[in-house]
Amino acid sequence: MKKRLIAVLVCLTMVAGLVVGCGGKEETSKEETTGTETEAKTEAEAGVQQLQADGSAAKDDLHFAIILPSLGHEFWKNCLTLAEQTAETEGIKLTTYNCEDSSDKCAEYIETACNSGIDGLIFVAYFDMGPKCLATAKTANIPVIIIDAYIPDIAPGEEGYDNYLAFIGPSDEESGYQMACALFDGMEANDKGEKIVGVVNGTAGSTVAVDRRAGFERAYKEYTDKGEKITIAGEVTGDFVRDKSQEVTESLLQGNPDIKGIWAANGGTGTGVLAAVSSLGYKPGEDIKIVCMDLNEENVNSVKKGDMLFDVGGHWLQGAFAVTMMCDYLNGFDLPSDRNVKLTPIPVFQDDVDDFLSVFVDFLPPYDAHEYSRTFNKDAAPEPPALSYK
Repeated sequence: MKKRLIAVLVCLTMVAGLVVGCGGKEETSKEETTGTETEAKTEAEAGVQQLQADGSAAKDDLHFAIILPSLGHEFWKNCLTLAEQTAETEGIKLTTYNCEDSSDKCAEYIETACNSGIDGLIFVAYFDMGPKCLATAKTANIPVIIIDAYIPDIAPGEEGYDNYLAFIGPSDEESGYQMACALFDGMEANDKGEKIVGVVNGTAGSTVAVDRRAGFERAYKEYTDKGEKITIAGEVTGDFVRDKSQEVTESLLQGNPDIKGIWAANGGTGTGVLAAVSSLGYKPGEDIKIVCMDLNEENVNSVKKGDMLFDVGGHWLQGAFAVTMMCDYLNGFDLPSDRNVKLTPIPVFQDDVDDFLSVFVDFLPPYDAHEYSRTFNKDAAPEPPALSYK
């Protein structure tokens, strides 16, 4: 099964591998009423020549905003850290807006950011706020890159949405498929020849949850078409958060004690599932196999111990990629030919954890913003780079 899984994070367009180096002085920040602002390094401090596409000096006063769903989740903290490091390296001021899982705050911050004089906006299309974000930004003549969750029925650059530059996010369907394949391969059938599984989904209706569940369904059909007996005992919704995922998983297991494997939609869900399994007296990894997504630290350590079977992720880099792409665009460089950039996340089994941790130190992957920005390196590709820990 491992041979079937893709061991690199790649775009639909293949590009060269990463080199290590997020160098630069330690970033400084100051608190504002709306978020956190990271002060950019000057061109001289960066020590690398910056040029626009026409050969003139690059813009040295760019200011971006990034609106994130919540910094209460490890995944988004990692995403922001990498975006901030990239902005600092590229000499860009970055203001962060933390919605704290609130749709009301998200709506407010869209207005605030677009009225603050920024040059570009990076946005996560949660809370069904994607169309509002694009419309508000268009009125203010601000280009937008959307990350993580795309907007259904609106493609980057389509008529009426010319300020929507690109989407950068994980291939959630492929991730859901990888998780399901790992689960089905890692389980043993019961005495009736069945593999009985439970599903803990993410927030209903979100593109992230829908696509990951579609990946599960693709694997389920593939395996059952080959003659495997796989029974879905029940499905619950954990809303991508730990506490609710634990609660609904406990109910799922109490009503379906024959479940021997659980597919968990993301990192917080996986941690909640693990807590539920343990709280009910099961031994995770032996009595019940668990797979999840996001490569959060606690879950990766659980994979290393054998409590979890499989994790997949690495797409924290989407924020860094968006900063680089926005910087290049505003300096006159073309966008990728395919502006719907889907990233195939990195799979991690128990045997892979040490190799993964040797590259992803403190769970922050190496990314050399100078190397992969055309503003700094005329030979860089327009697509985000590939990533591997092998």
